[in-house]
Amino acid sequence: MKDTIKYLVWIFAIVPFLIACGDSNTDDAPTDDFDVRFELPATVDVSKGGELTFTVKEGKSPLTTDSFLLEGGGISYLCPILRTSSESFTVRLADECESGSYTAYLKRDARKKSIGKIYINIVDKIDFEPSAGTTVFGLVSSEEGPVANVVVSDGTEVTVTDDKGIYELKSAKKWGYVFISVPSGYEVAAEGVFPQFYQTLKGAADVVEQKDFKLTKVDGQDRYKLFLLGDMHLANRTNDAAQFTQFTTDLNAYMAQHSGQKMYALTLGDMTWDLYWYKNNYALPQYRETINRQVKNLQIYHTMGNHDNDGATIHSDSVDWAASAPYRRIIGPRYYSFNIGKVHYVVLDNLIYVNSPKKNSKDGIAGKRDYVRRVDSLQLDWLRRDLATVEDKSAPVVVAMHAATYRYNKFNDKVTAGLSDPAYSAELKACFDGFEEVHYVSGHIHKNLLARVDDRLIEHNIGAVCGSWWRTGANHFQMLGPDAGPNGYA
Repeated sequence: MKDTIKYLVWIFAIVPFLIACGDSNTDDAPTDDFDVRFELPATVDVSKGGELTFTVKEGKSPLTTDSFLLEGGGISYLCPILRTSSESFTVRLADECESGSYTAYLKRDARKKSIGKIYINIVDKIDFEPSAGTTVFGLVSSEEGPVANVVVSDGTEVTVTDDKGIYELKSAKKWGYVFISVPSGYEVAAEGVFPQFYQTLKGAADVVEQKDFKLTKVDGQDRYKLFLLGDMHLANRTNDAAQFTQFTTDLNAYMAQHSGQKMYALTLGDMTWDLYWYKNNYALPQYRETINRQVKNLQIYHTMGNHDNDGATIHSDSVDWAASAPYRRIIGPRYYSFNIGKVHYVVLDNLIYVNSPKKNSKDGIAGKRDYVRRVDSLQLDWLRRDLATVEDKSAPVVVAMHAATYRYNKFNDKVTAGLSDPAYSAELKACFDGFEEVHYVSGHIHKNLLARVDDRLIEHNIGAVCGSWWRTGANHFQMLGPDAGPNGYA
């Protein structure tokens, strides 16, 4: 493994000279094809402020007076070259540089030569040799030191950190990321409202990657508030932007009134509306910008809905995989778990996207945007592994899904399975055998409903933030749901 790291680190480093792009004179620098040739890897692991060495090709090395320039995220890092030879050259990474994708340049005087794209992965130096077959490993730590017994998964395999905070996975990297089940008493950093509990894998399936996670110890999780945010359906139509502002203003005011308490939020899917992704130019990136601009100081975990799939995806055997790609890239994993206080939360995607072909499509959408309501077998296999790590079976489990699994029929006083086939509901329910208290929370139908399945399982169906798809608020004085109840959140 040390040889692998050495090979990866063979490539480059960068020294702490941080330049705001607006202050740098590189924007107007002329490009030049001066003859420097070296290997630029797609991704490198390097410690913060560490050195990276690049392999020179054909003896075409840079000069000691040249600099290495990284540009990404609106910031440039100018990196002096520490040493150079006909075989290699070394630079040091800027202390301020964070993990992320960058465009690399070699700078000589006022000229700069574009080299290509590189992903910098900031890791901690750990004295650890991964086992044979391990493809992903890393350290989970906080300011107090390593954190043991943290659950880590790639969406298929599930493991826990050892007493040194180290985990390793023999991952096929199917989903392209690794995530932790944030442990009770901790939080992760957030990008706006989005908790960063996962990291993207950049290497091929057989490339060993180190992915570390930082936790922050917090108090106040013995008693906290959780906001359940059902269907938002933001689509740049029916004045929904202004109406959504009313919702976020109310949410922010409520948080201000209870500022002494810990608060978190969980969406229940359909943050967007796939029909209007292309027609109105409002999709997941626009939703992410909107929610980050209008809500502050609140970590919001997300659930995927059927309308958060890309409806322009051509129907095929892998349409569910392809249609969910924008969600995975922009929002995060489709299924995962986390812990707050004594409660274990599980988020699932219980809609398999089909997108059957339709004739004479005129709206830029490839198919009918239809789906099958059930949790697929891959998620069920992962769920069983995840639940096996929960030691206290008497503590509550909350399971978030978009579509309702059960419904209560008031006319015959019965609860019926709401998924496409009752057998799927039974198979999902069996995963929680042995747990004493389970709550499903769902959206999809825009109504507030409750179904008591048995003594230990209750489903709470939550009304929509958008009410009746923002229609009543655009045409009447009050936002209402399809059952004439007010729109809102729980």
